[in-house]
Amino acid sequence: MKYFLDSIIVILSFVIIVFGWSLSKKIFDKETLISNPSSNIASIPKIKLFENYDNQTLKVAILNGCGISGVGNQFSDLLNSKYGLVIVRTENANNFDYETTKVIIINDSNPNIENLLTILGMNINDQDVEFNSSYNPEEDIQIIIGKDYLDFLNLNS
Repeated sequence: MKYFLDSIIVILSFVIIVFGWSLSKKIFDKETLISNPSSNIASIPKIKLFENYDNQTLKVAILNGCGISGVGNQFSDLLNSKYGLVIVRTENANNFDYETTKVIIINDSNPNIENLLTILGMNINDQDVEFNSSYNPEEDIQIIIGKDYLDFLNLNS
């Protein structure tokens, strides 16, 4: 009977160790995506976003409005490497209080804006999409990353 109980304890210990290892691996994999996105993004094939890429360039500005360091760069890398978008600047937003990701359309004459909104899971009529042509005329669109950034870092994956 003693050997039976000892063997049960050994088996349960092994199961707990494997569970702990699996859980820690999953946690560290998420942190790897957040801290080093370029290694994950580089292996993702690009999706054809524009029919005539030479004539239909969409200039995008990425602004970090969530306050977590590096999220803007990750988002820029993702949109550039996976979708081939031209990222004209990546910097912090005017504050870090954005709960949701916001899109500001500056040049609404570019037909590719709807393509980008579709990739982001948004449409022209969403409450987080606004038109404002008084912003930087060098950009077609600004994306202000909010605290829901994890929904967007895993775009279509």
